[in-house]
Amino acid sequence: MINNFSIEVLKMDEIKLNKLSYILYSESNAEAVELVKSINSEDELFVLLDNYNWDNGFEVPQAVIEHYKCTLSIALLAFYRADGIRYLLDAEAAFVNSSSKEWEEFVKDVYDRIIRRTFPDGNISFRPEITRIQKFKLK
Repeated sequence: MINNFSIEVLKMDEIKLNKLSYILYSESNAEAVELVKSINSEDELFVLLDNYNWDNGFEVPQAVIEHYKCTLSIALLAFYRADGIRYLLDAEAAFVNSSSKEWEEFVKDVYDRIIRRTFPDGNISFRPEITRIQKFKLK
C-alpha cells in the first residue's frame, strides 16, 4: 500500500534525496544544521526527520523544528520520535531518571510549541502508531 508519504518520497528528485542523505550521514552536526537551513520544502523536512538517527543528538531535530517550513505534522513526528509519549503519560516523572537534559528540553519545547499552535497545518498528515492502552491513558 502506498501512502501520501511514499508518494512524496517518490516525487523528490535525486539531488534533494542526496542532500538529505548527506545530512543524515554527516559527521558534523554543525554542518548538518547548516544544510537543514537550505531545505525549502515540508516534504524534505519530514523525510529527514523520519529517517534521522536520534542517537546523533538533538541539534538537527531542533533545526528542523525551528525551520520556517516546519509544520504541525513534522513537529508531531519529532515529538513522537523523541519519545514524547512518555512525557504525556508520566509528566515530569518521565525525566526523573533521565540522563539527558537535552532530551527533556527538546521534548518540552516541542510540546509547548504544539500546544501554543505555533506550527501551520501543512500538507502531510502524521498518525503515530500508539497502542490501545496508550490511547486510553492519553484520553
